[in-house]
Amino acid sequence: MKICIVSLGIVPYYRHDQETLYGGAETQAAFVADALASSGLQVTLVVSSLTPEASLPHAAENAFSASDGVPGLRFWHPRLTGILKALQRAAADVYYQRNAGMVTGLTAMFCRRKGKVFVYGGGSDTDFSFRDVLIPGLRDKALYHLGLKLAHGIVVQNRSQEERCLRRVKKPVRIIPNGVNLPDGDDSQRKDLILWVGAIRRVKQPELFLELARRLPDMRFVLVGGPSGNEKNFAQEIMRAAESLPNLELPGHTSHDKLLQYLQRTVVLVNTSRFEGFPNAFLEAWSYGVPVVSTNDVDGLIEREQLGGICRDVEGMRALVSSLAADPQRSRETGDRARSVIAERFSASIIAGKYRNFFEELLNEHHARKTPHEPEQ
Repeated sequence: MKICIVSLGIVPYYRHDQETLYGGAETQAAFVADALASSGLQVTLVVSSLTPEASLPHAAENAFSASDGVPGLRFWHPRLTGILKALQRAAADVYYQRNAGMVTGLTAMFCRRKGKVFVYGGGSDTDFSFRDVLIPGLRDKALYHLGLKLAHGIVVQNRSQEERCLRRVKKPVRIIPNGVNLPDGDDSQRKDLILWVGAIRRVKQPELFLELARRLPDMRFVLVGGPSGNEKNFAQEIMRAAESLPNLELPGHTSHDKLLQYLQRTVVLVNTSRFEGFPNAFLEAWSYGVPVVSTNDVDGLIEREQLGGICRDVEGMRALVSSLAADPQRSRETGDRARSVIAERFSASIIAGKYRNFFEELLNEHHARKTPHEPEQ
C-alpha cells in the first residue's frame, strides 16, 4: 500500500522556516507521513514551491511554485494543472489530504477518475459547515465541498466533528486524533511563561488572552501567531493592543523549533478559541508536561484526565492560571499524567496503526466495488 500525503504548504515546516506561514494542518500532515513511513509503508508527498535546496524526508512531487503564473489565470495554470500532474506522478494507492480548500476537490476528482482511494482529514469543527468553513471565495468553497462528497472516507478528530460530518455526507468516518512525539532530553529549564498559540483570527478570541495578561501583570505572557487569511485588519488590531502590555511578548509566526523552545519554559498553555478540532498545541504542551487552560475541551479529555482546566470566562481563567502557576507540585503531577496520556494514546505508533487500518479497510472495499468507470491505473 503506497500512500500519498497531499499537503501543498508543508515545505516550510520541513525547512524550519518561520518566514513562510504554515500551521497545524502541515504539522500533522508531516506527523502522519513520518508515522506511516516508520510503520513500513511507502510515503510520497505532493507539495508546492519545492526548491532544490529543500531537504524532505520523503519522496516529493512538486505541483507548482507559488510565484508562477499570471494573476487571474494562475488558478488554472500552473496550479490546477500542476496539482493533477503531481498527483499522477505520485502513483499511490491511497491519497490523504487535510485542511479545507480547493485542493480537496481536485484530489477527490483525480482519485475518482483514476480509480484511487481518497481520504480527507478534517481540521476545524467548521470544516463540515458550508457557511462557516474557513475558505475564502465561493469557487474554492464549492470545490472543497465537492471533495467531501467524492471522498471514499473521512478522518475526523473528535465526536463533534463526526456528528457534523455524518449530517452532511454519508461516508465512512473514523475518529483519529492528532498525534505528537514525546520530546527527548531533560526538563530542567525555568518555567515562567503563560503561552497562547494560534492564528490571530476572531474565532480564536485572542483578545481574551490580552485581557488575562492585563489581570495578571506580574506574570510573563507570550502570544505566538500572526495574521491569517482575510482577517489581517483584526490581527493588526490585536497586535497594536498587545504593544501596550509590558508583560506580553508578541513574536509573531515562529518556526516549530522555536515554538518548542517556548513550551520548554511554559507554566500553562491557554486556549481561548470558540471552536477547535484537536489542537496540536494541546498535544505538544502535554508532551512537555504543561497543563492546558481552555475555553473548550476535546471530547472531555482535559477534565476527565485532569490535564488542566476548562474556564467559561476570563476571571475563571485568571484564577486557574494563578493557581497552577503558584503550585509547582500540582503542575508536576498534571505533567506526569499528560505525558502518560500522550504515550498511551497519541504516539506515532498508535496513530499510524489507526490510519493504516482505516486505509486498508477503504482500499479493500474500493477494490471489491470497483466499476468500469474507475479503472485501475
